[in-house]
Amino acid sequence: RWLCYGDSIAEGWCASEPAGAWPHIVSRRHDLDVVNLGYAGSARGELPSAEELAALPADLISVAHGTNCWTRTPVSADLFGAGLRAFLDLVRAGHPETPIVAISPILRLDAEDTPNVLGMSLADLRTVFENVVEERREKGDEHLRLVPGRDLVPEEHLPDGIHPDDAGHRRMAEVLGPLLGEAVRGGDADA
Repeated sequence: RWLCYGDSIAEGWCASEPAGAWPHIVSRRHDLDVVNLGYAGSARGELPSAEELAALPADLISVAHGTNCWTRTPVSADLFGAGLRAFLDLVRAGHPETPIVAISPILRLDAEDTPNVLGMSLADLRTVFENVVEERREKGDEHLRLVPGRDLVPEEHLPDGIHPDDAGHRRMAEVLGPLLGEAVRGGDADA
């Protein structure tokens, strides 16, 4: 059982049908029972969501958020880092040895180099995300893996500049599927 936490990108926004969202493609190709916890316009690392993930049975967890932290409820580097640390602490409390694959934000054309009202670009937030995950790994969380998200979907597959089209979802599935499959089966899921 795979718990897939994320924003509208995990939910499948801009996919032509629900089955075309990258988590569902991965689920079919890698024999995973996905519970898609993709929340459009949300998934900012909310602690109640972390508590929900901690309480649900899981053989694999993925965490992919950050794009909505740039604008909907903008955050600073300190707030984003502290929030992600707390989120992962709560999830890990419920799943001490469950593989967690953390996917930093994919490309977002309007946000990469544009500061939000707190001075953070999406590139800045992505760096914080990746640093927090690497910090936890260095401190001994051997069941946590990082997938840098920046280059998962090229610009031409983002019809609205934010969400992958069908080809973009397929591309994400092609890259992430083997990593998630290896993670749940005990292999190395490093990207």
